[in-house]
Amino acid sequence: MVSGVDDDAGSLGLSELESITVLDVDGHEIGELADLVAVYDPDRPVVTAFIVQHDDEVLRARWDQVSDIDVDEKELRLSVTLAALEPASLRGDELALVESVLDNQVLDVRRRKFVRVQDVVLRTHEGSLVVAGVDASSSAFVRRIGLGFLSRKMPRRAGDLVPWEDVNLISVRLSRLNFVEAFAELAELHPADIADVVDQVGPRERAAVLGALNTQLAADTLQEMDPELRAVALAEMPPERAAAVLAEIDPDEAADILADLPDPVAEELLTRLPSEAESALRGLASHPEHSAGSLMTIEFVTMPQEQTVAETLARLRRERPPTHAITYLYVVDDEQRLVGVVSLRDVVLAESDQRLAQIMETEVVDATADVDEEEVGRRMTRYNLLALPVVDAERRMLGLVTLDDALDAIVPDEWKRRLPRIFR
Repeated sequence: MVSGVDDDAGSLGLSELESITVLDVDGHEIGELADLVAVYDPDRPVVTAFIVQHDDEVLRARWDQVSDIDVDEKELRLSVTLAALEPASLRGDELALVESVLDNQVLDVRRRKFVRVQDVVLRTHEGSLVVAGVDASSSAFVRRIGLGFLSRKMPRRAGDLVPWEDVNLISVRLSRLNFVEAFAELAELHPADIADVVDQVGPRERAAVLGALNTQLAADTLQEMDPELRAVALAEMPPERAAAVLAEIDPDEAADILADLPDPVAEELLTRLPSEAESALRGLASHPEHSAGSLMTIEFVTMPQEQTVAETLARLRRERPPTHAITYLYVVDDEQRLVGVVSLRDVVLAESDQRLAQIMETEVVDATADVDEEEVGRRMTRYNLLALPVVDAERRMLGLVTLDDALDAIVPDEWKRRLPRIFR
């Protein structure tokens, strides 16, 4: 039925069929091909119909109403007259390939990576036309803009061709509210991958996803989302849910999100937080933008200098502080003034009866809350620090600027999404 493609052997790109001429049974031109419809199947979707643009009408031609698809002549020939075609529509189990797949991002489940679909690979099989996979290569894009001669010279990379059984249309299925199946797969992803999906869907689907995640996973996902969407997503949640999620977000990130919310919304969320968390976030929000105080997190660990290594490790096991908070332990005197710093590695390798004062580094690089973010970055890069303590005039610790937050503040915007969150 598909001329120019050998059954069970050859393949063609969806883009090769876009806008080809559609002829009726008498050979009269009635329009052009706008889309292909396939029954969704995780293994091998079968093309069931064709969407035809006829003047101002959009019509549907069933597979059994097509007599031939001539790829070389760029013609689709029908076995019926124009009057036999019905207005275009989709059943619940059908997918419009141009609208829903082409130029969209899909998840390559084998490599657990999102790819942009530059073309959909079709193949003839037992008298039917089936979807064999997607093409994410640059050469497919070049071919689509009419530079086929150039595309043939471009190298192929591993992963450019993704077999359909490895393709997950999570964002499409969520937009169709096929939520149960899609969410079961979504919940297994890393928060950064979930954020990529949430960034691609509309407000209703975004709210559905974040509402179904447990509180901690929702908070982790929110932190990975596009900064412009984080406050929007939080504001879309019921206030009690939003406050619960906000409480699980790193304090410095939470303060940034609150700053992007309308004042009445931010105030309502703050009043719903536990008093300690509310006080901490109000304190962070009080620091000038682009200062060390605005960058810092209040999650850090201080230990008395007379404490032994054994006592330190026992306390860490008991209190279980966040991962980034124990990269360094900050050593304080009886007045809670910062007098030294020791890495967790040095603590683990030290003798159990040694005091922290014996193994700590006394030359501590720090900053006050009013130091600007560029100076923070300069100090951290100059001294190869993963974290920089922020202190007051009496050298009492106020917070900690982690390297990912410093980089996020000083690197160009277009680089930020490429940087991993190294403390997660």
